[in-house]
Amino acid sequence: MNLFTKDVIQVVDLSREPSLSGLKLVLFDSSRLPDHMIFDLGKLLSARELRKSARFRFADDRRIYLAGHGVLRKLCCEVLGTTTDKLIFEEGQFGKPYLRDHQNALRFNKTKSGAMIALAFDFSQREVGVDLERIDKNFDYWDVAAHYFSKKECDHIFSHRDFYRYWTMKEALLKVTGAGLVDNLSTLDLSGKMNRVQVCDERLLPFKNKAFTLYTLDNEQIVLSLAVAGAQLSKNAKPIQDSPELAVRHVYFY
Repeated sequence: MNLFTKDVIQVVDLSREPSLSGLKLVLFDSSRLPDHMIFDLGKLLSARELRKSARFRFADDRRIYLAGHGVLRKLCCEVLGTTTDKLIFEEGQFGKPYLRDHQNALRFNKTKSGAMIALAFDFSQREVGVDLERIDKNFDYWDVAAHYFSKKECDHIFSHRDFYRYWTMKEALLKVTGAGLVDNLSTLDLSGKMNRVQVCDERLLPFKNKAFTLYTLDNEQIVLSLAVAGAQLSKNAKPIQDSPELAVRHVYFY
């Protein structure tokens, strides 16, 4: 992607984790993209996407939307060897986006936190989900944790980073399934390395007896979690770039 410099858009190296060899993670701060680039990215969007961008009240929100969707379209075109007018994005039953004519060739997911945007692409035909959160050290997270987390999860929270790890894991898991928000989020207990989760919401019924793998990486500014379909083998996960660790957890629905 010659248009972008490495210091603005980062392709995170996941090759140290063998089970992530077919996945690419792109991370960037849309506020650092120059105005002319945002304009060029906007020209890649469909008419429907442009209408949606025009409805944003604030210019910063519009800019984030144009950057996220524009970079997604540009990368998909480069990977698939096609033009943006040939890309048709549709949504599943609960809103998870996919490419109508290229679903088996490229699975993807996107997320944002403020101006930070993350795109995950899986080339091995696995479903993928990603969630990103900036660490806000002024956020009083305990009321949220008490409502949405299990007691075991709360027992593992000692810092803001711990809170955001569990939050992003839950979000990534719901995004890989495409279920979106579900009732009783505290029943999704992800406190262990091997988690057996009872299906208590009808949106998760299609995933009964299926497995997913969660990967979490973080630094002082952000926490990011990836979820992929299937039970992936992980042996001695090593640090990724400046992240202190790559935590791996497994989820089995029953």
